[in-house]
Amino acid sequence: MSDRSIKPYLKISFTRLRQIIRRIPFTLCMVIILLLVAWGTQSYFQELTRTWVTRFGFAPRDFWFFRWERLILTALVTNGGSIFWFAFAMVAFTSGVTEWMSGSWRAILTFWGVHLVTLMLESLMFLLPLHQLGFIQARSLFFSRDVGPSAGYMGSLGYIATFIPRPWRWVVFGSILVFLIISLFLPPRPGETQAVKLSADMAHLLAFPLGWVTSYLFGRRSNS
Repeated sequence: MSDRSIKPYLKISFTRLRQIIRRIPFTLCMVIILLLVAWGTQSYFQELTRTWVTRFGFAPRDFWFFRWERLILTALVTNGGSIFWFAFAMVAFTSGVTEWMSGSWRAILTFWGVHLVTLMLESLMFLLPLHQLGFIQARSLFFSRDVGPSAGYMGSLGYIATFIPRPWRWVVFGSILVFLIISLFLPPRPGETQAVKLSADMAHLLAFPLGWVTSYLFGRRSNS
């Protein structure tokens, strides 16, 4: 095949690539940041060290010490190893689909909005009162640091689920919700503390329906 016959195909490919980049800039930005942070912390192939968790992680008590930058930083770091690649894939898929269907602003609102609201609800409405009442488990959760973008991508997953036609929409929503509830009672994985696991599971249980609710509060908009 001659160079002249190849050029039209290359032109079409580059044009299509530019269209994709223009349609999902937020998703591309997020996955690039996740990759860069994983490379810098070496968490793309091994578990994140405790030093990095302490530096970037968020604990509910951080609200009261005005460490609000941790609300953002915690979503850009994962616990590393296979967890990093799972989180990376989930962010790419859920934010990518949300952005492709409904635009960049909706993808940003869904991911970051649900992420921030989830952490605030979990910290202020649940853990803080229980901590003040003296519940030992809540006290442990109140001081435990964790990292990861899971609240954001679970919110995006909840939003995407609202595009599934009825009645399957409710079947999917109910199935995922039941799975998240069951996860609360499963034992932690090796190397994971019970407090960190419970905190993450609670965040997932809050974030998924929050993402679902945003589609009804702000409306669903399709770019297709």
